[in-house]
Amino acid sequence: MIVFLEKVRVKTIFSVVDPVRVEPLELCYLKSVLNNMNIESHIIDDMFGFEPPKGLPDIIVLTGYNTAENAIISKSKIYKNKFPDVKIIVGGVHIQENAEYFRVSTIDYVFHSGSLNTFKQLIENIISDNCIPLSRGVDTFKGGDWHIGDKESIYENESIKPDRDFFNKAKSQFKYLNKRNVALIKGSIGCPYNCAFCYCKLLNNRHFIKADYEAMIEEMESIDSDYYWIVDDVLFSSRNDALKFMDIIEKRKSDFKIIGYLRADFICRERDLLKRLRDAGLREVIVGFEATVNDELKAYEKTTNAIDYPLAISLLKENNIDLTALFMVQPDYSVKDFKILNKFIKDNKLDCYTISIMTPIKGTKLYEEMKDSLIDKRAEKYDFLHLVLKPKLPKLIFYALFYSLHIKLLKSVRRLK
Repeated sequence: MIVFLEKVRVKTIFSVVDPVRVEPLELCYLKSVLNNMNIESHIIDDMFGFEPPKGLPDIIVLTGYNTAENAIISKSKIYKNKFPDVKIIVGGVHIQENAEYFRVSTIDYVFHSGSLNTFKQLIENIISDNCIPLSRGVDTFKGGDWHIGDKESIYENESIKPDRDFFNKAKSQFKYLNKRNVALIKGSIGCPYNCAFCYCKLLNNRHFIKADYEAMIEEMESIDSDYYWIVDDVLFSSRNDALKFMDIIEKRKSDFKIIGYLRADFICRERDLLKRLRDAGLREVIVGFEATVNDELKAYEKTTNAIDYPLAISLLKENNIDLTALFMVQPDYSVKDFKILNKFIKDNKLDCYTISIMTPIKGTKLYEEMKDSLIDKRAEKYDFLHLVLKPKLPKLIFYALFYSLHIKLLKSVRRLK
């Protein structure tokens, strides 16, 4: 039994600069499951030069971001033509909420569960040639018909650590801006917040599972890396979470350099913890500011206050913690709106930030509400860098103003490093 695990990627405008390059963590988890089953598997990712090995695969698993939807389906057709008897599974975060778009004849299983144990059951079913499809978490194509599995939720972490062989072979290629040898760490499932634009809150049928900080830190200690990027949607949502995390690190005398996501309200509210967090290893914070005026934040259901944003920025600077600020611009922005955002970036001396175009993601309530207004439904255009809703300004002017906001980044010391 041989399994190919492939990350299907679609290039964006910023692929030339390529400021962030990280391991395909979801496939590393699947490889760990297959290792425990004594099944030979190979991760394929052309970004890092991991090509398919020689030999006939029995199973191919394809995954990718939302922009790779069409590319995944195209890849399944290529593989089916090349290996007619292979079983093709597609899965990943995008597919969890959009399974129906992948029910095509060149795909055998649409895996829409977040459970690694269910993935194991699926592999066992394929090996045993069980004619009874799984009832939960998987849609199965058999006899020319699709058998739809119910949605599945998990309620606790499954204690399966990702295989780090891929990381160890390619870690010199992994980076977050000027930070190198970056390992991805995942602890929680879903998100405790309800921002209207965000996809993460929908995962696992909206059942949020907190990270097990003890297990997380043990895993980090087992990885030889310069930086550890904890990709949970929010590193801490309460003071107690932060205290517990720091207590464990201090007791174990762990030495880390950590990148993580925090909200601006947490930074302001728990400002007295920032120095201790820095001492515990927090080196970079990614903050979703989204907008600089409260009317926009209210529409996003963000529940933060733009008035607090300059304070959050200054507090991170005072404690020597790097910041990546995340913003979105609305398609209906006027020239004045672009100027307001540009002024905020200049006034707060931000040298590292990202700006996205507000994009309704397939599978969300926002997408359904705006579906009839979409001017482009091609998956590859949903990279937050293209207009998929009609802008208020002429397109050319909108894009000129949008990309002019990025000019300061070209002079960023961190980007140049």
